[in-house]
Amino acid sequence: MEYQIASVTEVDDKPALEELLIEYYAIVLGKLALAGGPSTIEPREIVSTFLSGVQAVLPPTGRLILAYGEQNRLVGCGTLQQARPDAGELKRLYVRPEASGNRLGRALVDVRMKAAQEMGWRTLLVNAVKGNQDMLRIYKSLGFRYIERYPECSDPIELTDYFDYMQYDFHK
Repeated sequence: MEYQIASVTEVDDKPALEELLIEYYAIVLGKLALAGGPSTIEPREIVSTFLSGVQAVLPPTGRLILAYGEQNRLVGCGTLQQARPDAGELKRLYVRPEASGNRLGRALVDVRMKAAQEMGWRTLLVNAVKGNQDMLRIYKSLGFRYIERYPECSDPIELTDYFDYMQYDFHK
């Protein structure tokens, strides 16, 4: 199966993106609860907040990367947003189960890393729920290193203990 990956400048199909992100957050929030975090956060609320501020992940200060499968079905996503003038934050990496096992997650990370370099950023920051081995494995394989929570993290500070934090520095 071949997948098409696109960096978009606007959200053409909000319902499809909303559906994908609700799936993503249901999984992430389940992992958060398993890690000892709160279990009362509602995926739809997070997605609604994200969509109302989607401009943060669109050019010129961010990137929204979408992956499409058969019949143009949205099967994956990843976002990149500015954390500080020289750094970006990778968020919302998700590949639907039907498309997993094809290195699509890695491809979504690669595209965002390339975009960050093109934007002139020197550092990438990312966090993942503790125990999210699939995600952590991708980032470790690319040379990300563990760090303490970074001040620019967009997730609530009350959740700090439930996440691993990583950083990647581009070399000139």
